[in-house]
Amino acid sequence: MSTLLSGCQTPAPEIKANLSETTLANIALQSGDMRSAIALYQKILLSAEQQVNEDKDYTESTAETADRVHILLSLGLAYRAIEQNELAVHYLKKVTEQSEKNLAAWRQLGLNYLDQQDYKAAEQAFSHAIAINAFDSTSLNGLGVSYSWLQSYQAAHQYLMQALALSPGSLEFKNNLALNYILREQYLAAIKLLLPLYQQQRSSEKMRNNLAFALTLNGNEKQAKRVLANDYNQEQIEQNIKYYLQFSHTSKLDLTTRQDLG
Repeated sequence: MSTLLSGCQTPAPEIKANLSETTLANIALQSGDMRSAIALYQKILLSAEQQVNEDKDYTESTAETADRVHILLSLGLAYRAIEQNELAVHYLKKVTEQSEKNLAAWRQLGLNYLDQQDYKAAEQAFSHAIAINAFDSTSLNGLGVSYSWLQSYQAAHQYLMQALALSPGSLEFKNNLALNYILREQYLAAIKLLLPLYQQQRSSEKMRNNLAFALTLNGNEKQAKRVLANDYNQEQIEQNIKYYLQFSHTSKLDLTTRQDLG
């Protein structure tokens, strides 16, 4: 039986040989092997450039243009995944130059700019995205986060509510809305949003930090410490509480030391 079964299988090297480099790169990207994906995509781009240089009369077909856009976008995704945001932005900008209404590229640009804490650039990128699709919840959420850190809290609330209406089950969107409430000094609203999720054991560390943040600023320091005890030791808890108490709504929050917020 085992002989018959093995006789029906195609050897792995033969399968690989039958797949295009683009397919192999896509498989690597989807499986999380970002460096292999990048190497393959770069090889494909280089090959295409050499073809253009060797044939002065060469004209890229519509299908080939679409393939190039796909590769550039994929490179943007892969570079962001390994936290090389400047390279990601470089390739994503190339996509928008060739395909101005590429929703995914504008969305990914916005996310990269958020990673870099360049909130004005993020706001502009997400605005392009929702101009293409007003119902793109990720871009609406990103726009809301951008406006929060730009201290345009009412605009942030509007977009975060729209994102949540489209994706009511998103814990990330709820957390961002809660943080915007905190920045607006609406601590009870943030607590009402996050406390049930904490009690249902559905909260992430980021959400518990924001809940403790809101509780502390609302005068519930003991409860905030109980929440923080899920993730931190006593010394870290005291440091967080001290930070929360020093927080001023009129001063800019130091994101370099508070990466767990937002």
